[in-house]
Amino acid sequence: MASFEDRVTIERSVEDVFDFFSVTRNHEKISQGHLGVAFTQAPERFEQGSMLHFDIQGFGQTQSVVYEILEFERPERYLEQQVEGPMKQWIHEHLFIPEGDTTIVVDKVRFEPPGGLIGMLLTESRILESLDEGIFSRNQMLKQILEGGAA
Repeated sequence: MASFEDRVTIERSVEDVFDFFSVTRNHEKISQGHLGVAFTQAPERFEQGSMLHFDIQGFGQTQSVVYEILEFERPERYLEQQVEGPMKQWIHEHLFIPEGDTTIVVDKVRFEPPGGLIGMLLTESRILESLDEGIFSRNQMLKQILEGGAA
């Protein structure tokens, strides 16, 4: 199984950053442009057991995806897993580490690319490249919103 990890430091408390991530509409705000996440069915706030139905833009296609929040430990972490979508497996762990008055946000993604014809397009290396670009873009927006006071 392939893996990806990234981290960013946000100049806000761990509670503020975690609470921002637990609000569904905030994910649409921070994923504008590159990923184009649009929730079609989801609770207002994440919690353990939440089912998140959304459309995501990627590689010139719109994919319908469903994630389930498997673990939710405020304000340290939450774990989501794809239950419907193009990947054979997709597990995304979000960690929130307090460091003084700042928070280190760590994304850990483990995935198995799809097989068949779509797997010829969605190769491990292309997915890793897309994750790198997407998380970088998301983190820039996250910093702008949370550190710029627009949260």
